[in-house]
Amino acid sequence: MRSNDLVQRSVNHFRWLTFPVLEEYNFVVSGFMVKNRVPFDGKALKPGIFFKNITRPARPVISLKQVHQDECVIITSRGKLKKRYRGDAILTNRKDILISIQVADCVPIFLVEEKRKVIGLIHAGWKGTLLGIARRTMEEARDRLDCKPANFTVVFGPCIRSCCYRVSDDISVLFDEKCTRRPVRSEVRLDLIRANMQQFLNCGVKEDRIFATANCTGCNAELFHSYRREKENAGRMTGFLGLK
Repeated sequence: MRSNDLVQRSVNHFRWLTFPVLEEYNFVVSGFMVKNRVPFDGKALKPGIFFKNITRPARPVISLKQVHQDECVIITSRGKLKKRYRGDAILTNRKDILISIQVADCVPIFLVEEKRKVIGLIHAGWKGTLLGIARRTMEEARDRLDCKPANFTVVFGPCIRSCCYRVSDDISVLFDEKCTRRPVRSEVRLDLIRANMQQFLNCGVKEDRIFATANCTGCNAELFHSYRREKENAGRMTGFLGLK
């Protein structure tokens, strides 16, 4: 797994992050919206306006009703679109939409398959990871979109890292011991990125095409929302992808 430093950008005072490795693909628009408290004309800039500023022409933004399971939504039909689908992963080859997920500690995973021009997003909490959401998404891409896992680039966005992610013994024993550590006797820390990375590798994704940012949502309160830190007051951050 290779590191991937994020680049902070802004449009009309609205902050968002981009991934250098994804910007190398000239057929993709991508980003990760972070905390935004800067007013725009006296009001916070709404995500819908933000998307209109970065994509031309404007296009529908498709989101997920995330349920911490392993269901992957695939959108290829030119039929009528829903604004929201039930699932925790989404794949598409359509150029007329943006796909999105929301997180506040869970792992946002960005997928780009350059041969078939297929993109995807995964929302991976501990439950979805345990169920194999990354593996399921690769299988769906292979079986239904004729994609080869070896052609995918995988980028892990900001999430809660093992430095901050304390879990109970009951949860930790469900994962491979390589994905957990116990820095002090009473605490177990879980590495969700490592757990999901192993699923990608097992499916045939090449290790040198897997990237991760070192940013931890639990550590950086200025830039990121964190459910672990803020509880019910936590906001959400949006990851998005589109084909040009």
